[in-house]
Amino acid sequence: MTHAERSHTKRRLAERYGLQVSSDEVFQMAKAIAHGQGSLIAHQSRHVDHWQLVYQGQALHLVFDRQRRSIITALPPSPAV
Repeated sequence: MTHAERSHTKRRLAERYGLQVSSDEVFQMAKAIAHGQGSLIAHQSRHVDHWQLVYQGQALHLVFDRQRRSIITALPPSPAV
């Protein structure tokens, strides 16, 4: 994961969920998804999936690249039904 990609993910987590996370925390989130500790929401493409991961009590909607084993971005929370 490049510095720009990591910065993008951290900015989106702050903007959309109010979370201030370190690069290591983003890595730990990616590791949790890679080990199946989240809920698969949808396949976006051959290598990219949307996942829901509970982190610090919040359900995060994350886009994960399986091939690179990294989080691409955080999407806005789904509206409550």
